Amino acid sequence: MAQPNPQDDFAKLSADLATLRGDVAKLTETLAALARSEGSAAADAITGRIRSGAARAEAAASGLAEEGYAALQEARTRAQALSGDLGATIERNPYGSVLAALGVGFLFGLLSRGK
Repeated sequence: MAQPNPQDDFAKLSADLATLRGDVAKLTETLAALARSEGSAAADAITGRIRSGAARAEAAASGLAEEGYAALQEARTRAQALSGDLGATIERNPYGSVLAALGVGFLFGLLSRGK
């Protein structure tokens, strides 16, 4: 049986360790590249979702602004119509309008005095 040579064994062990170091370095590079790739894909997906959400929020805000403007225009139209109707009623019956105004003023006076 051949005697083990410690120098040969040490040389083989050193060569195996060098190979192992190289393999670990390659594995580290591969994992880093994979992490960068996955991180980039995740960042792209998140960015896309954020942009989509922002677009939806902007569209909703725009729709609400348009609805608010339409409601304002409708309120103006109704107020102008009411104002015109009230003016026509006053012109048709001026004495009755003055008496109604006095009655409303008297009621407000009584209500405010009650405190």
